[in-house]
Amino acid sequence: MGNVFDASQQEWQLVRPEVTQQVFGKTLLSDEVKVVLTRVAPGGRFSMHKDSYSHLFYFLGGEGLVRVGDNQHSVRAGHTVQIAAGEAHAYENTGTDDLMLISINLPGPGR
Repeated sequence: MGNVFDASQQEWQLVRPEVTQQVFGKTLLSDEVKVVLTRVAPGGRFSMHKDSYSHLFYFLGGEGLVRVGDNQHSVRAGHTVQIAAGEAHAYENTGTDDLMLISINLPGPGR
């Protein structure tokens, strides 16, 4: 059965404080695939790290910088970033407004 809920009523939660600064999320789906509405405050960042799962980031607003391996890309609303499981990545808010994105965590190999 489907579910309808008002995500605006959810509290923002700190996301992985051991590798982030000023990154907050609202979990929209937490199943085999995890979907998080993510807000990065101005100057906030997700430090370089690797995960056992892949990601799809879809940017909704703000301006930022994404690093994937040795490559660096400017991102803004409408940009999509794909990251393979085990690939080093990071992102940061380089603008004056919140950087908003949908982060989708997809199961890695063998899951």
